[in-house]
Amino acid sequence: MFIDDYPIVALFRQFPELNIRQVAKSMGINESLMNHYANGHKHPSPERKQEIEEFIHQLGQRLQEVKL
Repeated sequence: MFIDDYPIVALFRQFPELNIRQVAKSMGINESLMNHYANGHKHPSPERKQEIEEFIHQLGQRLQEVKL
């Protein structure tokens, strides 16, 4: 599971398929800032953490809808 103190770092380590730059772009977050979150150099506010979580959940839902 995710490391409680650094959930954003753990997210990108656990799922290297997630492109930090593209996630940031899709969310409208500065890429540099998202890199800081993903590497543990900065910590998002609770509100920003919630936004990232919601985006990842929405992405998961979209992936589940894919038909090949």
